[in-house]
Amino acid sequence: MPTYKLKDLVTEVISGEWGEELSEGIEGTKIIRTTNFSNTGKLDLNKEVVFRNIASDKVEKKRLLIGDTIIEKSGGSPDQPVGRVVYFEEDNLYLCNNFTSVLRPNGELVVPKYFMYLMFNLHRTRKVKKFQNKTTGIINLKLDQYLSQTIVFIPEKEVQQKVVKVLDKTFDLIIKRQSQITALEELTQSLFLGMFGDDKTNDKNYKKRYLQDIAHVGSSKRVFVDELVNEGIPFFRGTEIGELAEGKAIAPELFITTEHYEKLKESSGVPKVGDLLMPSICPDGRIWMIEDNSPFYFKDGRVLWVSFKEMTVNPLYIQFALKVKLIKDYLKIASGTTFAELKIFTLKNVELVIPPMELQNDFAEKLLAVNKQKEKIKKSLLEMESLYNTLLQKAFKGELFQD
Repeated sequence: MPTYKLKDLVTEVISGEWGEELSEGIEGTKIIRTTNFSNTGKLDLNKEVVFRNIASDKVEKKRLLIGDTIIEKSGGSPDQPVGRVVYFEEDNLYLCNNFTSVLRPNGELVVPKYFMYLMFNLHRTRKVKKFQNKTTGIINLKLDQYLSQTIVFIPEKEVQQKVVKVLDKTFDLIIKRQSQITALEELTQSLFLGMFGDDKTNDKNYKKRYLQDIAHVGSSKRVFVDELVNEGIPFFRGTEIGELAEGKAIAPELFITTEHYEKLKESSGVPKVGDLLMPSICPDGRIWMIEDNSPFYFKDGRVLWVSFKEMTVNPLYIQFALKVKLIKDYLKIASGTTFAELKIFTLKNVELVIPPMELQNDFAEKLLAVNKQKEKIKKSLLEMESLYNTLLQKAFKGELFQD
């Protein structure tokens, strides 16, 4: 299989343009920015921006064409290197901004969408990371070096087309599963509003109570760094709590000794089944409800703990009601000059609608049924994503379609 440098696979590298942003609805040139990049290779045009002060000759010279790959030159994060790509297939006038560039593939050597998948895989496998640097707090991609120093195998175009067909089909299944999960989440939102109404207007005239009236709201007892060990009872930070709230399987990295855990349990208590935990930075309402008695402890301050005083509330109902409240009113509830963070005293004073127990239980039962269906789809989604990653790996090693 012949090898090429990435630069040999493109006919043009077109730099993005800077322009003055216009208000929505004013005539101008639509611009694609890094905010339009997904992590899947798909372009997200839900946040369209219009620029002015771009010369007409530049607009004509630099307009995007169907089949272009757009690459992120600046942005990234410590967890995700710069260099994401998206595929352009819109039949409308767009340019890209100065944080991105257009890679126009050489159609004689490479199928355009195969080229995008190739670049996507290089980013996914972090091959791009050694070509980035950080200046004034921004991570930048050394694009010229990346294109001239990265060597790849390129099969015949017939094989490329087969690869694209398989990857497209698998990706469509992933999008379908994601859409199903989104639809179920919207169903629960609709069910909640239908049963209990808007908490601001409280048009159903249910009782409203502060969270501190129905639960103890606090955090853990402090565990110092030198008290952490390599194995023992899992010790969770806000990151792990957020992932558990999303239903993700996690591998604990920090631990405390069993003896230390027992002392904490005796002196200040530990979370029990039905308690709620959430990261202190929680604009998306990631709240984890404890479902079993597996021992663990958590970081003070960065994780907030809600433990119910009485059995006049259903924890599942409160978990969902609090999630709805945080998503809607987070910036009013949270505080902080650098980033908005939940504080114990503000969480205590969050006011929630508390309907009769039988209605809470009815909602919780319906929610469990929806969540059960959602978990099945999530499992299928994980399987699809695993298959997709395997296919990507095999495709660009030349193992997917062998003679």
